[in-house]
Amino acid sequence: MSNNHEKLLKASVIVTIIGILGKFLGFARDAVIAAFYGATWQTDAFFFAQSMPGIIFPAVCNSLSTAFLTAYVSKSVENKEGADLYASKAISLSAFLAIILSGIAIVVTPFLVPVFAPGFAPKQTELAVHLTRITMAAFVLSMGHYMLSAVLSAKKLFYGAQIAMLVYNAIVIALTIAFGKNQNLDLLTGIVVLGHFVQLLVMILIVSRQFRFTFSFKCIDADTKKLLLLTLPIVLGNSIVQINNIVDKVLSSLFGDGAMSALSYSNTLNRFVTGVVITTLSTVIYPTLAEHYSEGKLGEFSNTFRKSISVGLIVLLPVSIITTLCASDIVKVVYERGSFGPEASGLTASALRFYGMMFVFSAIQEVTVRAFYSMKDTKTPLKTAALAILSNAIMSFVFSRLLGMGLSGIALGTTLSTLLAAVLLLHALKKRVPELELSKLKYSLIKIVSSAIVLLVVILILRKLFTGIGPLARFVLITIISFTIHIGILVLTRCDEIKDVKGLLTKVQKR
Repeated sequence: MSNNHEKLLKASVIVTIIGILGKFLGFARDAVIAAFYGATWQTDAFFFAQSMPGIIFPAVCNSLSTAFLTAYVSKSVENKEGADLYASKAISLSAFLAIILSGIAIVVTPFLVPVFAPGFAPKQTELAVHLTRITMAAFVLSMGHYMLSAVLSAKKLFYGAQIAMLVYNAIVIALTIAFGKNQNLDLLTGIVVLGHFVQLLVMILIVSRQFRFTFSFKCIDADTKKLLLLTLPIVLGNSIVQINNIVDKVLSSLFGDGAMSALSYSNTLNRFVTGVVITTLSTVIYPTLAEHYSEGKLGEFSNTFRKSISVGLIVLLPVSIITTLCASDIVKVVYERGSFGPEASGLTASALRFYGMMFVFSAIQEVTVRAFYSMKDTKTPLKTAALAILSNAIMSFVFSRLLGMGLSGIALGTTLSTLLAAVLLLHALKKRVPELELSKLKYSLIKIVSSAIVLLVVILILRKLFTGIGPLARFVLITIISFTIHIGILVLTRCDEIKDVKGLLTKVQKR
């Protein structure tokens, strides 16, 4: 294993460990909220408000920080001091932009909520507008967090954002336990905003050790104009992707009280995997891909990409199978307590069961999109997203409404549209970078898929054997046994990626 790949793998392992801890705290956060507030028309309004920044200004934070990271890496290769000055101007520009967007959002929210949640009753719409305005007033906090995370990622310091997220979750959990008995949605929204504020403070403390930030009122120059031009296609692409969420929310609002909350809770479980594995993977490889491409090292670029895909498959195929087959147990363990009863649990599990099928496709899509961004190609992901979202809108409606699948149909439509996007992106990247040689993945792919098939049969058998025990014990036993068998098969078949991990662990033990 090359030194470069060893560093990437080691960073991925460490970030994953911290990320798992953060996601468990995220589960605890949502479990506490579920226990105190349940799944009602009021929580539907709350979760809708929390999602509105991404609906009104779809993924602006992510788009600007993604474009900024690519440009920042390129400038760092040329001139470190000039790159840090550029970063200061870009962060200043992002702050001004966030303030302007927050003001616009506060004004237009009353007109948009009825459009995006047509199933809400008048009283519920009024509450959603109120909570959304509170949430949007703090949009600048999210923008700052994303930009500072990009600075750390460009410097290949991936832990800061994860640590800040730990702090955020801990604050929300503690304050919700302290004040949640009142079931005051204003207070809960304020707690979330306060958590984001402290999260940003932690990021500022960490980043201040890496470069000197100088706030600039004159932040628009030739470089930042190029940044905005590079950002625009990403914003459009992410805006199209966000329509997936809009479609899901519009459709879920038509299925009665608690449906949107159930979909939100299942998405939290879905984001556990995407946050720990997929986001970690894409975050770690993105600056490396950008660096390789900037230096013209297409062989290294291709090798890094292939390794990332195969490692993602090793982890995510068994996770996907376990999540799909054990969705009910997972939801019961995480949420079913207090005000969150069996009915809400069943709704949440019905969506999670189909979201679980999406993990592998989502990983391929995310890593491939990052590959295009590292080449400063933001138009190809935009075109692909447009095709995928059209299919999602059609399939989600057909499955959920016409075929009567309800929330399950919404999740299935999203999963199939993600599969389509992954296939289209891989095909486009292969045409753009012939050196990619995806055929080199076939032997590892055969071993990984074969192991997954064995795993599927084993889990079905284990579920019948363990019917008499509680959901927590059953889920833990199935997960441990399944991963042991999965890793064992890959070791016996000498899968290259498993050998890489084994080599890294051996070096760590020697140290």
